[in-house]
Amino acid sequence: MEIVSLAEAKTYLRVDGTSEDQLITRLINSAATIVENILRQPLSEFDQLPEDIHTAVLYCLAYLYEYRETADFDAMVKFLRAILTPYRKEAF
Repeated sequence: MEIVSLAEAKTYLRVDGTSEDQLITRLINSAATIVENILRQPLSEFDQLPEDIHTAVLYCLAYLYEYRETADFDAMVKFLRAILTPYRKEAF
C-alpha cells in the first residue's frame, strides 16, 4: 500500500522539478516508519488508512523536509502522538 505518492508529497511540499525526488522519496519512507513506530503497528494493517494517519504522515514528511538541518524531533513526536493516540496499540 502506497501511503503517500511522490506526486502527492511534492504537491504538499510545493516542490516543482525533479532535483529532490530522491530525497523526498526517502523522507516519505522515514515519515511512514516514524508514524508506524508511534502507532506500534505497521500501516499495512489498516484496511483503509484513516485520514488522521495519512495527515500525520504528510505532517511528518513536511517537518523532516523543512527542518532537515534543525529538526526538534521531540516536539515532532509529541505532536504526532497527540494526533495518533486513538490509533495506537497498547505496549505490552
